[in-house]
Amino acid sequence: MTWKILSDDAKQALRIRRFFMAALSYLIWIGITFYCYALGLVDVPAQSFVLLVTISFLVNVVFYVLLRSGLNRYWPDPSLTLPQMLVATFWVMLLMMYAPKVRGTLLLLYVVVFLFGVFRLRRREYLWLTSLVLIGYGFVVLRDAYNHSTAEPLPLEALHYVVLAVTLVWLAFFGSYVGRLREIVSRRNAELATALRQNRELAIHDDLTGTYNRRHIIHVLEQERLRAHRTGRSFCICLMDLDHFKEVNDRFGHLGGDDVLKQFAERVTGEIRTLDVVGRDGEQRQGEAGTFGRYGGEEFLLVMPETPMEGALICAERIRHKVADAEFRTESGSLRMTVSCGLTAYRRGEDMRAMLARADQALYLAKEMGRNRIEANGD
Repeated sequence: MTWKILSDDAKQALRIRRFFMAALSYLIWIGITFYCYALGLVDVPAQSFVLLVTISFLVNVVFYVLLRSGLNRYWPDPSLTLPQMLVATFWVMLLMMYAPKVRGTLLLLYVVVFLFGVFRLRRREYLWLTSLVLIGYGFVVLRDAYNHSTAEPLPLEALHYVVLAVTLVWLAFFGSYVGRLREIVSRRNAELATALRQNRELAIHDDLTGTYNRRHIIHVLEQERLRAHRTGRSFCICLMDLDHFKEVNDRFGHLGGDDVLKQFAERVTGEIRTLDVVGRDGEQRQGEAGTFGRYGGEEFLLVMPETPMEGALICAERIRHKVADAEFRTESGSLRMTVSCGLTAYRRGEDMRAMLARADQALYLAKEMGRNRIEANGD
């Protein structure tokens, strides 16, 4: 199995990319710190300096392992944004403590940390982190004042503190505002994607029966014809027509007729979902028992991929019994219905219209022979 730096999961991959952005910031900080150390601006022994750099590296390794292994999903925030920012502010505070001569310049590192929070943090979390930073920075300044080791006058240190507080509070409001905008955009995108899926479903389904509409079932038939032509494997179609449906409308009204059409579609759909492989030429693919749609009025079309005529007859006969054996219920009463079916198999090289014409001829013959029967035209 090939190991990958990024996860195959899109969300996890995005989180890992954000982590690498933070890791790159660490590298920049270490480079700046090393430069300050070389100039003698960092008051820490060489061994301690190496140890701190090593620990910083190991902490980032831990974050990467959590993200890459998927253990981060057990956190309320799988991005681990706040934990990463907490660790980063701790390292910045240490840097402030051991580099007092360039403390004013290095305050900008806090800004970098807070900008990282735009990805996920809310205002409350921002303000909580701001309080923690100000407490930590205040501790560092007071420690130096107590030890009489301040590199700059206290009024200037106080100015740094005020500027830092104002900047971080502003970043808290700005970052949370940007975060809310991101959430709104993300939610709108999700709503748009849902609407597009629903529109696509509406575009290919019949409003009344929920089956595929004529345009889409014809498209499915054409795709199956092209596949059969390419693979050399045949398939069958079954054109169905509810018997004496006009009488249903006359007796129970159009709403009653609508009820019958919906129940008929439900029974056929349920039947083809449970069909076994009825003499398939090829191996059955998942979800491919058949494709069913309303062809027009009370006529429906069933496409049976890679099914020979023998298997198609078995399938159609089971559907015919399913329709005839149970009552159809309407608000005006119950009734019995039957269905006539016309079957045909694809002939290599023919077009779709010729195949539909043969199925229609077989259906006409089934009607002429007394209805509630199945007729086949060609194999």
